[in-house]
Amino acid sequence: MIEPVVKIHVEGHVDDLYALSLLFPEGAYPDLRVVTGIAGAKDGFFDRVQNADLRETYVTGSGCLSLIGARTPREMGWIAREIIAPLNGYATLADSNFKPVVPVSASWEVKGGSGAAVFGSTIPDRPTRLIATNRHPVLNELLPRRVAFMSENPLAAYAASVLAGQPSWADYYRLLEDIAGHRGTTLDKLPEAGLAKRQPHNAFKNAANNRAFGRHGTSKRDTSLSQDTLMNLLEAREFVRTVVSTWLDLECGGRMPRDRVDGGPLRFGLDDPRP
Repeated sequence: MIEPVVKIHVEGHVDDLYALSLLFPEGAYPDLRVVTGIAGAKDGFFDRVQNADLRETYVTGSGCLSLIGARTPREMGWIAREIIAPLNGYATLADSNFKPVVPVSASWEVKGGSGAAVFGSTIPDRPTRLIATNRHPVLNELLPRRVAFMSENPLAAYAASVLAGQPSWADYYRLLEDIAGHRGTTLDKLPEAGLAKRQPHNAFKNAANNRAFGRHGTSKRDTSLSQDTLMNLLEAREFVRTVVSTWLDLECGGRMPRDRVDGGPLRFGLDDPRP
């Protein structure tokens, strides 16, 4: 008897495809694994893509079998995105440069035949950066509980998707409100809840409320404040990323090794390594 096999073929930057394969080889997480033809090597504590000529990458395992019941390619695409969302989510937390991969097609072999469906397009590119997802063994140790939490809790997977998306004051503010509510507190009391440091927390709120293109219109902003003195979106992303990582530490146990977004020195105590 042929055991059902489903492959969700994914596309993205080759660095991100390879990063996902490093995090999710066979045995790293129950029912799902990532297979790629991309070859790489260690570069110090990090990893680097060396050959992307064979870039085919897919997610497989028994966790993909729910695709077989989809009625249309469009529905299959929705299911595929839901399946890989926690994998993208954990990779986003493990590496601040990671951008989520997207499912573009699926293939399957079942008793009585095989099939395939296309629901996306490819993203051609070449490797450009060092990959941080495999830099520390603790990242592999913490993976199962966090991916399981993101699978069971839509807010956790959503939080990671917000971090990986375009920076937005409104999205960041809403996300912090949701995380605070999940912990039974408010955004104003994130420091007291152990989720944020006071200095960047205050700077984030001030900027979200008073930045041009922030979450409020001109009528609610203090236009006397110099925009140069307010937290910028790069710093906001770093702050929110830290809150999300701290939240998952509290929910799942352990402490993820922190990295930081690209760029120069950050203000408001964001470069302080102390927890």
